[in-house]
Amino acid sequence: MGPIQYLPLSPLQRPLLDKFYRTQRSAMRTPAQAALWVARTPDIVAGLCLSAVEDGHWLTGLLVAETHRRAGIASALMSRAAESVEGNLWLFCHPNLSAFYVRHGFANCTQLPDSLANRLERYSRHKKLIALVRPQPHH
Repeated sequence: MGPIQYLPLSPLQRPLLDKFYRTQRSAMRTPAQAALWVARTPDIVAGLCLSAVEDGHWLTGLLVAETHRRAGIASALMSRAAESVEGNLWLFCHPNLSAFYVRHGFANCTQLPDSLANRLERYSRHKKLIALVRPQPHH
């Protein structure tokens, strides 16, 4: 395995991240207007999506290949992608995953942008989810 590179994918490369999700047996898909980020070795070993919402971005699709987990790849990828955008960063996760995100500056969130509040309500009908936010750093 070569050194890991953390970089954005161009819109034309979107199928590469969708293929990665499928090979990992994940139902995740890349949203049409999202900024896509991957970790490569040169093969894609992790990915995530950032979709613009009011006052920030919504992080979805964070997934690391099973063979590369527990190596800090998710943390590094999330950090690199977050540096590329302005505003708050929101995500939904299963409560069991919240400790991982809290270690990366996220906190429980009760106030969501309307578009995300509606999604959370809809998604929560089928699975247990919590909303987290990482406030925009003040410079």
